[in-house]
Amino acid sequence: MIAGVILTGILGIGFIVMGCLLWLREKIGLLHDYHYDKVSGKNKKAFCRLSGWGVIAIGLGMLATAVILTITDSAWSFMAFAAGFSVGLALLIHAGRKYNR
Repeated sequence: MIAGVILTGILGIGFIVMGCLLWLREKIGLLHDYHYDKVSGKNKKAFCRLSGWGVIAIGLGMLATAVILTITDSAWSFMAFAAGFSVGLALLIHAGRKYNR
């Protein structure tokens, strides 16, 4: 159980770092090229911002899951992951539909 909590926390931090690089440094290459191959130069900043926020939301959900599992072994940890993943996925899909045309 401890190994799973630690792994979830490390992965959450990794997602947060990757999201920050995508959002703040516009490292669009962190995504697979079919996720951004039709994003214009003028839309790159907005696409990176939305995509970065999506990846950060997933990471925050994973990190919250690890924290909740450390405190208590309850279903709230799954709810935190599901919320973070849902919000993050929605942002990623929205960014792809809006800017990758």
